[in-house]
Amino acid sequence: MSNLKEKRMQNLFNAESGKSLITPIDHGFYMGAIKGLEDPVGMIEKLIEYKVDGTLMSFGLNKIASKYFGTQDYLPKIMTADYVLFGEVPGEPKGVLANTYYSSVELAAKYNFDAIKVLFSWGTNVEQQMDVIKYIGALVEECESYEMPLMIEPVQMGTNLPKEKGKDPKVIVDACRIAVELGADILKAPYTGDKESFSQITKYSHVPVIILGGPKAKNLKDVLITAKDSLDAGGKGTCFGRNVWGDPNAKNIIAALKEITHQNAEVDEVWKKYNLG
Repeated sequence: MSNLKEKRMQNLFNAESGKSLITPIDHGFYMGAIKGLEDPVGMIEKLIEYKVDGTLMSFGLNKIASKYFGTQDYLPKIMTADYVLFGEVPGEPKGVLANTYYSSVELAAKYNFDAIKVLFSWGTNVEQQMDVIKYIGALVEECESYEMPLMIEPVQMGTNLPKEKGKDPKVIVDACRIAVELGADILKAPYTGDKESFSQITKYSHVPVIILGGPKAKNLKDVLITAKDSLDAGGKGTCFGRNVWGDPNAKNIIAALKEITHQNAEVDEVWKKYNLG
């Protein structure tokens, strides 16, 4: 790994724990004015205050929030490089219908992003999936040229895929393996549901594996337990959005996740400490 690429990777992970708590705010890029993220620029200000390890955002959001970057309070950022079509009507998602390359690695480097992220969804039509594989291949080459880390998010969200396959541990393990072979430097992956199967990803991928959060959960404690279990199984952090800023108690949730991630705290301990019940 080149020196610049390694430095960018290091920016995203805590120097002491080697792990990362990333709070993504790219949801408006796909879903519009989603509840809890009506003011994404204001959320950036809060994430800086809460001292998360990084965020995930669109290039457009980076433009309108430029005053918050390049300041003393550095917030590492990952650029969402593709556009995902979730439905024909804005704000009414059905599942992944299609996705396409949107922003360049050159642009990410120019505006001081620390990595770029692309979604690799299974369950769309074959032509669409092959198009995605082609542009991921092009991104891999660009990332090597600009020494930019590439995060790939392998998910089973296409409308042609049976719902039960989306949570099948073996399918998740296979999708992650393919993403690594495509050239991922970081995986943003679904949790498989158990430590044993998830450890197959963390042990054999040889790249950092961070779990995604998905839709807003009914039970916050389950979110924290999932985070803890993934870390115990070799995961390197979390990338939770809706389960963080979608809750009015976001500040305390982040504080709890930080202690779980970086200090190996127990869920019951932080649950009581931050009055999350």
